[in-house]
Amino acid sequence: MFTLRSANMQAVRSSLRLIASLLLASATSVTAQNNAGTVSLSPAANVQSANGLSVVLSPSFAGMGIEPSNLLSFTGSGSVNQLTYQLLSNLANYSGVPPHLRIGGNSGDNMIYGPNESGIGLITNSNPHGQGNTPTDKFIIGPGFFNSLDLMPPNTPITYGLNLAYNGSDAVDRLVEQAEAAFTLLQNVKIVSLEIGNEPDLYLINGYRDSGWTVNNFGSEWSTRAQAVNNQVLKKRNLPTNFFEPAVTATTATSSGHAYRISNLVNTGVAVDNGIYVAGWNQHDYFYYVGVSTYELSSGYLLDLSNTYKQFGEWANQAQSAAVTGKPYYLREMGAVGPTGIQGISDTFANTLWTLNFFLYAATIKVSSVQMHMTDNSYGSPWQPGNANGVGPHVRSSYYAFAAMSQIVGAQCNTRIGTLMIGNVPGAYNSHLAAYSVYRGNDLASTVLINTQESQSYVYPKNSISFSVSLPKMAGQTAYLSYLTAQGSDSKQNTTWNNLSFEQSNTGAPTTVNDGNTATVQVGSDGTLIIPVRDSQAVVAAFGAPIGSNNQVDQNNCKSLSANTSEGGETSPDATSAPLPTFKAVTGFPSDGQLSTAAILGIAVSVFSVIFFFGLAIFLCVCLRRRRRQRAYMQKRLYSSTDMITTDTRRRSSARIMSERPGSAFVAARIIHEGEQSGNTLVYSQEQHGHGRYDSTGLPDLHRYPGGGDGGTWTPPDARYIHVRTGSEDATPSSSKTWYKNDVAGGVSKQRSSDWHRQSMS
Repeated sequence: MFTLRSANMQAVRSSLRLIASLLLASATSVTAQNNAGTVSLSPAANVQSANGLSVVLSPSFAGMGIEPSNLLSFTGSGSVNQLTYQLLSNLANYSGVPPHLRIGGNSGDNMIYGPNESGIGLITNSNPHGQGNTPTDKFIIGPGFFNSLDLMPPNTPITYGLNLAYNGSDAVDRLVEQAEAAFTLLQNVKIVSLEIGNEPDLYLINGYRDSGWTVNNFGSEWSTRAQAVNNQVLKKRNLPTNFFEPAVTATTATSSGHAYRISNLVNTGVAVDNGIYVAGWNQHDYFYYVGVSTYELSSGYLLDLSNTYKQFGEWANQAQSAAVTGKPYYLREMGAVGPTGIQGISDTFANTLWTLNFFLYAATIKVSSVQMHMTDNSYGSPWQPGNANGVGPHVRSSYYAFAAMSQIVGAQCNTRIGTLMIGNVPGAYNSHLAAYSVYRGNDLASTVLINTQESQSYVYPKNSISFSVSLPKMAGQTAYLSYLTAQGSDSKQNTTWNNLSFEQSNTGAPTTVNDGNTATVQVGSDGTLIIPVRDSQAVVAAFGAPIGSNNQVDQNNCKSLSANTSEGGETSPDATSAPLPTFKAVTGFPSDGQLSTAAILGIAVSVFSVIFFFGLAIFLCVCLRRRRRQRAYMQKRLYSSTDMITTDTRRRSSARIMSERPGSAFVAARIIHEGEQSGNTLVYSQEQHGHGRYDSTGLPDLHRYPGGGDGGTWTPPDARYIHVRTGSEDATPSSSKTWYKNDVAGGVSKQRSSDWHRQSMS
C-alpha cells in the first residue's frame, strides 16, 4: 500500500529533488557538445508514401501484464494502491484510455474459482487434485480477487486469462464459472478479450499433460472451452463470438514450438467454424530470459538494436501470418528481461530507451498491442508498487517510455507509425540509431529520433549525432522538440520526458521541470531540419503543435477504431474495413510454415528431371576425379569451427560443425539439435591434433586451423554450403552429404537447423 510521508518531510524531499533536477537539466543541456557526425533521413509527408506502416494504433497500445499471484500488490487489497492508480491515470490522460492490461501468466493456470471463498487473493487449496509440477488447482480465488481488480481506473481494457491447464472432469464447468464471475463482478474495468491457457507449448514440461499431447489436442480443448464460454457467458451479454485470443506461445521460434505457429494453428480446433471465436493471436516473448538465455546480458548488448531486430524476425513472420488470417497480432507478455529483470539493467535508463524503441519497432512489424509483464519483485516493472528490499514504492525509469508512447499515439485514434531509413551512419553508431515517422490521419505529425549509443552518467562531455531531416513541404515551419533523457544510460533516477517528472511528487503525479534542452527549432528554407540527439537520448520533433498538447479524444475516430479491432470488438486489424469475425484466409502464409506432403511431392516431381540430367552430365567428370580425390584425402587436414549462436528466443541450440576450408577435400560434421540456431559466421576454436584417428563419437580427431592461431573468425566465401563427409582419412568416404542453408548468402540470419535441406553432393 502506497503511503505518503509527513508534509514537512515531503516538502524537504521535493525541494531536494527539484535542486537535483535543475542540476541534471544543466548537465544534460551542456554535455551534448561533441558532434560525432550527421545522418540523413527523409520522412514521407503522408501515409500513402510511408514505409513499414503500422496498423492504426489503439490508444491503449503500450500496456502491461500482471501476474495473477501479484495482482493485489498492484491494485491494493480492499483499498486502492494510489501509486498504481495515479500512474495508469497519467497514461489515460495522454491517450484518452488507460493502458491495456493482461491479467495472466503461470499462476493463471494454477488457480480455479470458488464462489464461497472469502479471501481476497490467491488462497492455497488444501486439497488439490490437478496434475502438474505445480498443481493446476493449487490456488482458489473468490469474489474478492475480482473486487481488487476492479480498483483499477475506469474502463481499463483487460485481457483476462482462464485456466486451461486444469483438466479434471469438471474442467469446462470450472472455467465457465470463472468467466461468469469475471463478467459479473467487474463493473469498473472492462474485459475486452479472454485468453484460454498460458503457454500450452510448455504443458508437457510443466507436467500439465501426459506425453503424446499435441497441438491438435490443444486446439480441441481450446475450442471446447471457447464455445462453452460463448454459449453460457457471452451470448446473454450480446458480446461477439470473436472474443478469444489463442496462444501462439513462448517458444514459437524454436523447433519445439513450431507446431504453434499460426499457419499450423489454423488447421486445429482453434479454427473451428472458420475462426469465429478468434479475436487475435496472443504471443509471449522476452528479449532475454534469466536461466534460459545462454549468454550474459549487458546494457551495451541491449542497446545494440540489431540484436533485437535479429531475434524478432520470427515474430515479424508471425505478424505477417496473422495479417493473412485478418486477425491482429498481440505481444501480451513481453519484456526486455524475464522473469524478474536484472538489477543494473532493467531498472536503468538503458531499458527505458530500449522499451520506447521496441514499442515503435513492434508497431511497424504489425504488432497491434504490447504488454510488458510485471511482477511486484521485478526490476523490469515500470514501478515498484510496495515495500521490497528495504525500498518503498517508487517509479522506475522505464515508466517514462510508456508516457512517451502514450503521448506519441495520442487520443485521436488515428495514429500510425512508419519506419525511416537513416543514411550516412558513422561506423561507431551502426545499430545504435533508430528513426520513425508518426502520422495522424493522413499527414506526418512527428518524427521520433533515438540514439542508443551507451553513455554512462559520469561521461563528460557527451557525444551527439545530428539528424538532418528532409521536410521540403514544411520549409519555414516550427518543430516542437520533446526529449526523453537522463544523465546517462546507467541512471536509475531523474529521468524526464517532455519536461515532465513522475518521481518528484512522491505520488506518481506529473511535475513540470525544465530539462534544459531546446524547445523549438525552425525548418530551414530549403526544408532541412537539423536536430542533435545526445548519446543515450531520444527526441520527438512534432509539427503543428507540441506533442501532448492535444489530448482531446476524437469520439468519431475512436468509435470507428473500437468497432473494427479486437480490443473488445471485431477483428479487422487496420480499422479501415468492415468487421471480419471469420478468417480472411488460411493459406498464403510466409514460408516459415511446414510444407504439406502434396506440396513436397509436387516440388520433387518438378525438379526430378533437372536433377537427373544434371547428374548424368557430371557423372563422367566425377569418375575421372575420384582417384585424384582419394589421394587427396590422405594429404589434407581437418579444420574445426563452432557455430556461436547469439540470437536467443528463450530457447537455444548449439551445433558443432567441422567445416571444410576452400581447397580441402576431407571434412566431417556433427550437428546437435537443441532448438534454434542462426548466423553464418563460423568462429574457430582450437581442437587437438590427429591424423584420421576416431574419437568416442566416431568422428576423426580434429586438426588445428592453419594460420588461425588460438582463434579467429572466418566467414566462408560461400556460406550457403556446408559439405559433410564421413569415412577414414586413408580411404574413400563411406558417405557424403551437403547441408544447404537457405538464404544465408542473401543476408537472412535467422535459420533453424531443422529447416536445413539435405541433398546429395554433385
